[in-house]
Amino acid sequence: MTSGETTLETAATALRDAREAVHTARRKLTAAIVSAYRAGEPVARIAQRTGTSVVEIRNLLAAAQTSRLA
Repeated sequence: MTSGETTLETAATALRDAREAVHTARRKLTAAIVSAYRAGEPVARIAQRTGTSVVEIRNLLAAAQTSRLA
């Protein structure tokens, strides 16, 4: 293999690793948001703390089928 091929393979591996890390981080963030919401934290405060919008938080909670009762 040439160094160009090695560099390409290394970059592809790094990209796969990064995608997995993002996927894991999203799962953890979703779990933390659901937990905060179930504990009674307002959606607006969760959005503020996570740097997202109220709409994004509500969409995430809806997708996770979350209610305060669960």
